[in-house]
Amino acid sequence: MFLSSSCGDRRKNTPDSAAATFVPPAVTGLSTGTGWDQSLGRVMIVPLAGDSSKGGVVLPGLTDSTLASTAQFELTGLDTVSVDFFNEQGLVGHGTLHVLSQHADPSGCLNWPVANFVDPVPPAWRVAFESGRASGIALSSLARMHGDDSSRFVNDALQAATPLGNIGDAAFRGLPFSVKRGSRINGGASSIIIAEVVRKINEEANPREEHSLILAERPSGSSTYRAMFTTRSAGKEESLETTDVLAALQMKPANQLVVVISIDYEDGGKIGLLEKSSPTAWKLRWKSAYTGC
Repeated sequence: MFLSSSCGDRRKNTPDSAAATFVPPAVTGLSTGTGWDQSLGRVMIVPLAGDSSKGGVVLPGLTDSTLASTAQFELTGLDTVSVDFFNEQGLVGHGTLHVLSQHADPSGCLNWPVANFVDPVPPAWRVAFESGRASGIALSSLARMHGDDSSRFVNDALQAATPLGNIGDAAFRGLPFSVKRGSRINGGASSIIIAEVVRKINEEANPREEHSLILAERPSGSSTYRAMFTTRSAGKEESLETTDVLAALQMKPANQLVVVISIDYEDGGKIGLLEKSSPTAWKLRWKSAYTGC
């Protein structure tokens, strides 16, 4: 009786540490020094090429080299996670991930692991984050502008590009810019435009192009746009780096303004986050690992 009582007391006063401590399932590629802002959650989801009913799970802590060396993606900690879907119109829907741990693509190409969704996804979604991490901001796309709105956007973009005309490859200096595509961020204390502008050298033997992404801002009360962030790529058309805007967001809880962009190369690409880092500056806060062949 004494031994039984003693054992009973010992069990009561010494809880099973395994039962008392919850260890969340591991997730590969949680952010570690890549510049990812954890306010946006653990992962980003992008539509799978050719099948937007599924998503590529972008793991923000992986670099080019660590993605290439990853043989197994541990993802059970993301299963049943709620997500918000965004595109140029802002927030366009909600969903729930269904994702399992999986091996890397055996083909030798670098690809993000694949997630399914419990319910049908909204049409034309461009990016998703864990629910409640950000609010969407509507963009006005140049492709949908008409008349005066379209002309005004082109003029604003060319105004912002003009001071950059003598920067970069000397072969393009003095050549006129044209606007390939762009968007205007609606609302806020200032007006923001994001445009891809192009200059061309039309030599039959050696045609070349220069593509520049320009984010320009016009403070309230000003009539002039000033380039706050630019990137440039020059060479043959098929080898150029091109960019596209996926969504504009305000990260919670600080309402930090972020623009999500895709960075596309000939055989693959990356995802980037442009962040308004101060009232007068923008920077490329984070860039994903390269995926492609």
